[in-house]
Amino acid sequence: MCVAQQRIGATHRHCNCVSNVGNALNLRVCRTLTLVVATLISCNFVGNARAVEPTHTLLILGDSITWGANYKGFGNVTPQLQALNTFDKVIVDGAFSRNISGPANTLRNGVKTYAKYLKEKVRPSAVIVALGSNDLQGSIKVRYYEDRIRELLTLIGDIPVVWVNVLRIDSQYYVRASAVFNRVLDRVALDYPNVSVVDWHTMISANPKWFAFDKLHLQPVGYRARATLYIETAQNLWNVVVPTTTTTTTIVAATTIPG
Repeated sequence: MCVAQQRIGATHRHCNCVSNVGNALNLRVCRTLTLVVATLISCNFVGNARAVEPTHTLLILGDSITWGANYKGFGNVTPQLQALNTFDKVIVDGAFSRNISGPANTLRNGVKTYAKYLKEKVRPSAVIVALGSNDLQGSIKVRYYEDRIRELLTLIGDIPVVWVNVLRIDSQYYVRASAVFNRVLDRVALDYPNVSVVDWHTMISANPKWFAFDKLHLQPVGYRARATLYIETAQNLWNVVVPTTTTTTTIVAATTIPG
């Protein structure tokens, strides 16, 4: 072979080597870029998922019985609800003489109070309604109770709701009115798949010593029992809001590129 041919052959082999090295570098660069892009996509997905993670709020909307269940010297229910480590935010709103609805001002009106929360961008994930005792004095008519119950449930919407029924024994009128209200509540609740009723009437009937001297409010032991009822109900609601068994889909970022 002549010198010229040897030089041409050597140059050709050198070009092939450079070409092979270039291809290898290109492949490595492609792999690296792919890994970087995949990682960025993965991080972005996780970041977005965290950004839209819902905050779960429990609202207990009640009257003076709820106020007593939350009072530190009686039921002290708020810290006990927080200790469950379930709902991110717990609001226990009990006010004296609060009705379900009607002409009363916002503080003493359940519908207006709930509307105020919505206006303030508070969106409960679940609600315990503990109202009705103060509505008994207005009337003993079925339609009267039904309209008020439906007004509040319609405003609350389709989130899980537990309504605690009532019992007043301060007169025979209120005993009868309590029974009528509870029957109406049971019937109306059937029209709302998201609504259930807790039978406080039966619980306190079996424990009449829970009543205070006025036969409307409660002794400290009664408020503690009411607080326990709220805690158990809150746990049940949490299991509805966030089911204990769920199916999740995991997105795994690519880490290797076929060679």
